Amino acid sequence: MLRMITMTIACFAVAMVGAVALDGRAAGADWDETAPVNKTLGHEDTPLGDQFFHVEWAATPGPAGQAELTGYVYNDDGEAAVNVELCITELDAAGQPVESTMREVRGAVLGLGRAYFDVRVPASQAYRVQVASFEFVETSGGG
Repeated sequence: MLRMITMTIACFAVAMVGAVALDGRAAGADWDETAPVNKTLGHEDTPLGDQFFHVEWAATPGPAGQAELTGYVYNDDGEAAVNVELCITELDAAGQPVESTMREVRGAVLGLGRAYFDVRVPASQAYRVQVASFEFVETSGGG
């Protein structure tokens, strides 16, 4: 039996977490400026009642006013997830949201596994990256 469970999280309804500028400095006064470019959205940072994913990513300048974000979405749940979408929020110098872009993670993110992503977005001072929507594919025995 195959059962789909769908979750969608509002892009702007999430508190600011792990924002990193393209020059490698973290955005916001609370951050150590020597922090690495890779940031993780972990369980303690997400507003979700249940915690299913965390994201590790890095931003590099791209062509013509673009930036390239690469990284991994980690599925902390035992069920595979499909139709995973990232909400990538551009942040200004003060760490405030400017605009958000949705980008799909290709393929499934296996239970307790990860999936790579490589997306282009508008260039910005800093970003916030989080899983915005997904569907769990729950399989069970019997038949």
